[in-house]
Amino acid sequence: MKLEYNVKRPEGKFDLESWMTKNAPKMRKSRISDLGPWVGHYEELIEEFRDFLNTSEDVTDETGTKLTPNQIYNAIEYYKIRIQKVWQILDLKMYLTYNLNKVTGVRYIVYRCLWIDDRGQPYKRFSKNLGAENKILVNGKIPDSDIKYLNQYMTTLMLDLYAFEYFNPDEVGIDEDGEIVIPPF
Repeated sequence: MKLEYNVKRPEGKFDLESWMTKNAPKMRKSRISDLGPWVGHYEELIEEFRDFLNTSEDVTDETGTKLTPNQIYNAIEYYKIRIQKVWQILDLKMYLTYNLNKVTGVRYIVYRCLWIDDRGQPYKRFSKNLGAENKILVNGKIPDSDIKYLNQYMTTLMLDLYAFEYFNPDEVGIDEDGEIVIPPF
């Protein structure tokens, strides 16, 4: 099909660098050092997306079928959502909330993390109930050891879900406990 107008208009272009500058989180150095292999995965994903956006070749799916413009648009959205999920992993943000047992009146401390849905919108996906507030707090604060545990726990949940959603089943394994084992990079 030949288009009867100029498709090289600059205002119609998706600008990856601008999108990343505007949306990418500022990742903490300690987090990056803990997740070094995932930073490499992120950089490879960005490079793959950049190559996809700049190709002038026919775009095909894994079976070699040529993609329609609508499918190419969906592929761009797919990349953006996948990148946003990696941002969630690399820049972990936990939200402290309290749940109240209406019968007993006991407040429970709960930490939550967001994930990205298929439309690119954040939603509550991960949560961990630490327990009753009066049993968790030490001098009015949550102990650093509990925060460290929560960081590791939430990160593991996110990495497992990401691996389940995006990696080839041959790359992701199940250990003897039935847990997902993510591949080392």
